[in-house]
Amino acid sequence: MRSTKTFVITGGTDGIGAAVARALFSRGDHVVVIGTDPEKGDRLAREAATAPGGLDFVRADLSLMSSTRRVIDEVVEAHPAIDGLVLCARYFRTHRRVTAEGFEDNFALFYLSRVLFSYGLLDALEKAERPAVVNVAGPGHDTPIDWDDLQSAERYDGVRAMLGCR
Repeated sequence: MRSTKTFVITGGTDGIGAAVARALFSRGDHVVVIGTDPEKGDRLAREAATAPGGLDFVRADLSLMSSTRRVIDEVVEAHPAIDGLVLCARYFRTHRRVTAEGFEDNFALFYLSRVLFSYGLLDALEKAERPAVVNVAGPGHDTPIDWDDLQSAERYDGVRAMLGCR
């Protein structure tokens, strides 16, 4: 008999993240979905309620490092062993936006939050038998990283900003 596994999905209320969450709770796993929209989180939780697995929704703005750290602490406290981390959180912006903590939004959400989650959940991941981390990004683009302007302060282009965070 297969034992229940626990997975954490950032950006898990939309697109690929929501599809992965559905697949996991439908096969009997427990999923911690992190997202910004409580209505979408509630909708997924209702779907999971009739599935063999389960789902916890955590509302958070992962473009804020303080929020990201809070969520990591909550997840580790509730789930000391995590079998998988799926990093899907991203949001395309046509105009440059700086977070309240002073980071360009794409850089904070699409890069820094992924670094914090990867390292912040490392101990819990290492307690699983075969842990996995999946980074859902945009690989294969030859867009060079602008090391002199990581936060797109001088010349903002939404696509370039997002691709620079992969």
